Amino acid sequence: MRRLMIVAGLAAMLVAGLAVPATAAADAGTFALVSIPARRIPVDNRYIPPRITGDADFAGHGPDILARGTLVGVGSNRLWVQIFMDARETTSDFTRARGTSQLFLIYVAPAGQCVRSVSRGTFEEIQYRDTDHAVDDFPGQVTNSFVRDWSFVGDTAGNEAGTRTGAALSTFTFTADVQPC
Repeated sequence: MRRLMIVAGLAAMLVAGLAVPATAAADAGTFALVSIPARRIPVDNRYIPPRITGDADFAGHGPDILARGTLVGVGSNRLWVQIFMDARETTSDFTRARGTSQLFLIYVAPAGQCVRSVSRGTFEEIQYRDTDHAVDDFPGQVTNSFVRDWSFVGDTAGNEAGTRTGAALSTFTFTADVQPC
């Protein structure tokens, strides 16, 4: 019996000596491709930038709209989306709404993991002139961008700058390469 215990002990020591610690295996480059589902940003309504000049009514004079979407956080453990919008009246008192949204969180990696790359581009931009009171929808403009489409309110009947003029975007489903930080 004692001989059996010694052999079992030696075998355990041999196996333990050959085992690779979990941290070493992770440091050797383990990774995961994580699917980030499509979503609307913001989830409800639109990002509405503040009015910065003029009388709050575009009054049928545009506005000229510039919007940008940015995917932020590659290299960290979180991914966010941020929207910038500038809506400028084309004549009169040049009413203007302009601003950058808060960061909208779309993914958090497990503890000790970071997003090393994503399968789509991290920047999107669109420019157009609003010509009516309808909601304006457009597909993403930048090839391979994370943005699938845009939805805008520019001019409306009545005052809108800072209260109704705004932008929303919808993302594609894309993958993130997640690795130990």
